[in-house]
Amino acid sequence: MNIKTIGIIGSGVAGLTTAKVLQNAGFTCEIFEKSQKLGGVWTVGYHNFGLQEPSKLYEFPDYPMPESYPQLPSGQQIRSYLEDYAHHFQIFDKIHFNSIVNELEPISDNRWILHYTNRETGETTQKQFDFIVVSTGLYSNPYIPHVPNREVFSGKVLHSSEYKSPDLIKNRKVTVVGFGKSALDIATDATQSATDVTLVFKNAYWPVPLRILGLIDFRVIFLNRLVGGFLPLYQRPYKWEENLHKYFPWLVWGFWRFVEIILRLQYRMKESNTIPSHPAEKGVFAQGFIPQDETYKMMRQGAIKVQRTSIEQFTPDGLVLGNGVHLDSDVVIFATGWKPNNSFLPKAFQSTVEDDGVYLYRHIIHPDLSSLAFIGWASTFSNSLTTYLEVIWLTHLLKGKIKLPERETMLQEISQMKRWKRGFIPPISGRSSLLQAHMWHYHDELLHDLSINPYRKHNIIAEWLQDYRPTDYRDIDEAIASSI
Repeated sequence: MNIKTIGIIGSGVAGLTTAKVLQNAGFTCEIFEKSQKLGGVWTVGYHNFGLQEPSKLYEFPDYPMPESYPQLPSGQQIRSYLEDYAHHFQIFDKIHFNSIVNELEPISDNRWILHYTNRETGETTQKQFDFIVVSTGLYSNPYIPHVPNREVFSGKVLHSSEYKSPDLIKNRKVTVVGFGKSALDIATDATQSATDVTLVFKNAYWPVPLRILGLIDFRVIFLNRLVGGFLPLYQRPYKWEENLHKYFPWLVWGFWRFVEIILRLQYRMKESNTIPSHPAEKGVFAQGFIPQDETYKMMRQGAIKVQRTSIEQFTPDGLVLGNGVHLDSDVVIFATGWKPNNSFLPKAFQSTVEDDGVYLYRHIIHPDLSSLAFIGWASTFSNSLTTYLEVIWLTHLLKGKIKLPERETMLQEISQMKRWKRGFIPPISGRSSLLQAHMWHYHDELLHDLSINPYRKHNIIAEWLQDYRPTDYRDIDEAIASSI
């Protein structure tokens, strides 16, 4: 590959990481950001939006978060951290803000013309690049499901990203739709301002406590290699994991039933009618989240009313639910997630979009678009670390240190991935991207491709029992810089 110029779409965690690593490797990079601020999803968060995992799990491997930050930083603190990162690594001046990418036009020699429009001036411009990195991630466009008769509703309908102030719901009857992190956060916050708060959801998900039974950091239990072996087997499992599931299935089954008992007791889930219908070992791939401590208590006490059912239709003054209840509402907030924006991508990509997403080789490369990469499209419990390792892998590819397999080999790999994921992950729209706690296998594979030792701990006990964090990979950047 004779690549010198790279266009990067998106300035969230993935886009900034991509620009920093590729710039250090000698490429000329430009970032195109549709917003007037960098940060991606961190610029559109709801009121009191913040990090739901410990900061040490989310920080960049090559740029620690400030020690002054709390364990769960606010959205504003994360955005400040990302801005500091961009300034520190001289990325900020490479960003074209207010730039909406309209089209990626393929031209000769596998190069691209990127067409974009300035939101402020309305002017449309084009630039040529040798390579394109799509770093828009999985959370580009707010998603609100269709509910009949919305036009007759006299109140307000909001997406969770539009809930910017409690003033929007003050002294109102509020319905929050969903059961993810944003739904529970908003419902909890709404109790301070609204006269009535109801949470409506069809499916509950297993919560992950910051501290199990208030004592043990969840990372110690769930984010190490040993416990990773108890998950549904990876696409290419290690031999010891295969033997564990083959010869000791009762141990695997018993471990997850014990986890369920602990979670049910800690959150008293039966009393709030929030016990999930799927087992914990599969639920972690549906929508695992860390709730606020008081949320489940509010549901038990009735401060947050619970309706575990579907929504049939709007009425002038509320909603008709699937269980026949009419729910009076002044404001309905849909915390129902996001959809990726694929509108600007070429036809070869569009033709492979399926109900559960797009499957890519190593979650990075489309077999028919070798001069286009997707960074940040793999969802794990440490997205910043995963993104960082993906960009290291991509840098080796662009420098010719590794080569892509033949197209048929990549297609075969992708086909196997589909069968694997569809065999145990619930049928949700982003299933193609989900890796979650299987991230260690994915990280290991990326490093194996580069002939880098994936085992980062100092002794065998730590390797099996300690959780992995971005700091464990901090030395990789310097090693890469000296070898490329």
